[in-house]
Amino acid sequence: MSTESSSFVGRFRQPEYTGENRCTPCTIVNVVIAAVGSAVVSVFATPLVGLPVFGVSLLAIYLRGYLVPGTPSFTKQYFPDWLLKKFDKHETAAPEIDDEEEREPEEVLAEAGAVGPCEEMDDLCLDDSFRAEWFDNMDAIEANGTEKTELANVLDVDEENLSFDEHDEALVAQYDGGRLGQWESRAALVADLAAAKALKPRYDDWDRLTVTNQSRVLSGLRIFLDACPDPDCRGDIAMEQETVESCCRTMDVVAVSCDDCGSRLLEVEHDA
Repeated sequence: MSTESSSFVGRFRQPEYTGENRCTPCTIVNVVIAAVGSAVVSVFATPLVGLPVFGVSLLAIYLRGYLVPGTPSFTKQYFPDWLLKKFDKHETAAPEIDDEEEREPEEVLAEAGAVGPCEEMDDLCLDDSFRAEWFDNMDAIEANGTEKTELANVLDVDEENLSFDEHDEALVAQYDGGRLGQWESRAALVADLAAAKALKPRYDDWDRLTVTNQSRVLSGLRIFLDACPDPDCRGDIAMEQETVESCCRTMDVVAVSCDDCGSRLLEVEHDA
């Protein structure tokens, strides 16, 4: 492809609506529109015109994410939320849980002695000894840069085939080219790995839990953090409700972040 052609394609492409950001419902709607429009052209003109129209329309959808302007807003407004969730790539999407096999995070954490009744309020708080061990583990992982090794051990996979990709602040783990998991930040990943090391000897059935269940326990534990696990800003943390945009929809989330550096520790969809 010539330099001029590449430049034109680059100007025409919309990365915010293509690749990993592509809205599948938008693409489906626009392909249907393109097919119907091309069929109409074929009927009232000639198939020799309709086929090129369809080809150009598909190219536009591929490069821009949609053919009809305003499609992303249209799908968010008029498509049912349950349908958009099926296509949503946002990291807060909740996994399907088998209630008969999965253990509730608070139940596991309480049995492991990681959390217990607070002294000054009717709630659960971190156990002091567990907190000390958890933060010591975080310091060790950060100091030695062993995130990949620790994650390979937790998931029982080959470390050499494990890699990390960063998208904005989020950290995505890839294994053999496939998506293995995602964390809101590197600090969230380190917190989970350090917690897993501390929980395993305290909870006899840890290895019997599914990876999904372990993930729920670890992310649930992050909400008990009383200080930022990021070594660059060990300060206070804050919880707030935000509105975020995903590829297909707008949603309200509850976000836990470090005050000083803004490192995101947890983000879950808010259920009104």
